[in-house]
This record gives sequence, structure tokens and C-alpha cells, in this order.
Amino acid sequence: MNINCANIAVAGESNIGTGRSHNEDNFLIIDRPGDEAVLCAIADGIGGHGNGEIASRICIKELLHAAWMKPVREWDDKFLLDALRSANRRIFERNFAERRRRPMGCTVIAAIFFLDHIIFAFAGDSRLYVYDPANEHHFRQLSTDHRPGIKEGRNHHGLKDEFSNFVCRSLGTQKYVDVECKISDRPAQARYLMCSDGLYSVTPEPLLLNALSSTMTVRQITGNLMREALLAGARDNVSLICAGAQEMEHL
Repeated sequence: MNINCANIAVAGESNIGTGRSHNEDNFLIIDRPGDEAVLCAIADGIGGHGNGEIASRICIKELLHAAWMKPVREWDDKFLLDALRSANRRIFERNFAERRRRPMGCTVIAAIFFLDHIIFAFAGDSRLYVYDPANEHHFRQLSTDHRPGIKEGRNHHGLKDEFSNFVCRSLGTQKYVDVECKISDRPAQARYLMCSDGLYSVTPEPLLLNALSSTMTVRQITGNLMREALLAGARDNVSLICAGAQEMEHL
């Protein structure tokens, strides 16, 4: 585990799932010893569109390039939005150059973890959850699903319904995209879960809560949730990142 000045431990994992021939998800963790922040992201290629894995890879590469070009002290909301808009432009231009009838694209959730706050941006339905034992609303979704209509397609178990797979925002499918960006306090004991829809579509929210509130390390939580998703028969690609205070880890 790297020791960073943001006091956060991070673990990530991605799996092809049980029903796909290839993995269209890509994820990124930039956790360098001594840095004051950690950058994480998950990009999920849009299902049913051509070369979704290329779109998600371009998104992650743009974030990686932006992070290496700017010092950590300049990582802010503008930095995050600029990187994702650059990714959108590159994917869109590639779609145009290749005259794709079905443009490739991806959803994205990206977050920068600082010592006392986080900055996160998202487009589509990849998610960011937080578990904070000191808050009366212990477990909640911080991101918003960008889907058409007012009512979210979810059933009483907190799982996605089969008709809720359409997203109205994604990177690369249009020239301009409205990426949503927010800043939130980071409570000392909070734990975070970032994931593609391949995880939460088969994993009830009570199970997510149980994992984040357990005494497991973030690495153990990541492996446990991946195993649960696969045992539940996740047909989609599954990607997740778990983050929590280093002082809570049992090394």
C-alpha cells in the first residue's frame, strides 16, 4: 500500500463478467507516495455500440495524460472537467474520422481524493457511493444516473430493471457533453465505492453497505464484491474501486 498525504488507501478490480466476449471497461488509479491527492476513474464502454473498449481506453488515457502534465496542487474541478471534455472530443473526432454509423462512447465516474474533500465528475450511469458511519444517512449515492425520464428504473431490491440500460449522457457520442462535477467533504472515517453498472445491476445496495461497513480492508472489500457479482451471474463487465482512510486498514 502506498503512503500518500491524502491518507487514503485504494484498490480496484475489473472482470469480463459471465456473458461478454471482451471487457469494455477500463479503470485508473494514480496513487503516488507523498502526493496530496489520489485520482481514480472508471470508464465503461457503452453496451451495444462498436468498440466501447476503445472509447473507455481513450478516456482513461486522457485522464492519465492530464494528471502527468499538471502538478497535484493544480488538480481541481476545472482540471477534471477539462480532462473529460478532452476525452469526449478525442472519441468524437475518432468516430467522425472513421465514419461510424454506431459511434463508440463510454460512461465515466472520476474522483480526486484529498485529505478533507473529494472532487468528482461523471457522465452516464457509472456510480460513486459513500459510507459514512458518522452520518445519519450512512450509505448513499453521490453521483446521479444520467438516464432518460424522471423515474429511475429500479426495483425494490435497489437493482436495475432490464429497461433502465439507456443513458442520456456519455463521452464521445456527441460533439459536446455536459459532464456533471461536484465537490464534497470527506469525513475521516468515510469509505467510497466507484463502480460500473455491471456491479450494482446484480448487487443489492444492502450488500454494498455491508461490505463498506465491515472490518475488511479496501482490497478485501474489492475482491469480495467482485466475487459476489460473479456468483450472482453478472453478464456485463464488472469494474469497481474502493477507497478509505489508510488508518482504517489492517496491514
